[in-house]
Amino acid sequence: MLPKSIIGAGIGYIVALLSSSFMPEFASLLLPVLGIAVGSLLSGKRPTVPPLTPPNTTDPYAHAQSQQPRPSIDMRPAQQSQPESQSRSFASSGPSISMAPPSQPQQQLHQSQPQRQATAQASGSQASAPQAVQVNPLFEPVLQYLDVLEDMIISEGQKNNLDNEIVEKSCSLFLRLQRVIPLISELHNDEVNHTVKRLVLKDLNGVISPFLRLSGEAKSKNRRVLLNGLKDVDSKISDIVRTIEHKDLLELQTKAELIHQRYANS
Repeated sequence: MLPKSIIGAGIGYIVALLSSSFMPEFASLLLPVLGIAVGSLLSGKRPTVPPLTPPNTTDPYAHAQSQQPRPSIDMRPAQQSQPESQSRSFASSGPSISMAPPSQPQQQLHQSQPQRQATAQASGSQASAPQAVQVNPLFEPVLQYLDVLEDMIISEGQKNNLDNEIVEKSCSLFLRLQRVIPLISELHNDEVNHTVKRLVLKDLNGVISPFLRLSGEAKSKNRRVLLNGLKDVDSKISDIVRTIEHKDLLELQTKAELIHQRYANS
């Protein structure tokens, strides 16, 4: 596009040619100059619009703003995002809890605990079984009858048909017999076995059973007879115990003498 000063000069030149016939020559020469001046004035009055240029990228502030990330707008509802954030924060802060069912080895471990306990009890009973003394079958009815006599004495004592002294001494004798009989079985002495069996089934039974059939007054009068009978049975048991202790003592002395001779000669 031509500048307005040139356009004004052209217009002034054309006007000078047209008016040269009736205007002086110097005035006609001034018309182009006047057109240039008028064009320059017109071009100076109207503001020029600066060209649209991109922003200066050398400005550090504008460059920093252009590099800042734009905030992402979450279009999800607040009710859904809040539980998710809470669950995420809980999962990140607290320990992880597995909701999966336990694996098969763990189930077998939990299920096998009662079985292992039963196995341990069975093994313990098997381990202690050899330590238990095998009672001679001859004494099985003797032990059963001692239990029957004990129940009868305790029952009569609860009914106040027997005094405390008879109940205590009778139960004490029964308990002593139950402890001594396994030791007597280890002797393997037929004579002692027969003596103990007769002592319980005949002598002890012959003292207690008739006394329990007496009336209350007869029991009070004859209570000393029962106590003396219990004392005699207990004395016989003491003799048998001394026999067992004597046997153990002889065995101890024999073993000790053998050990002494073995290591003294070496």
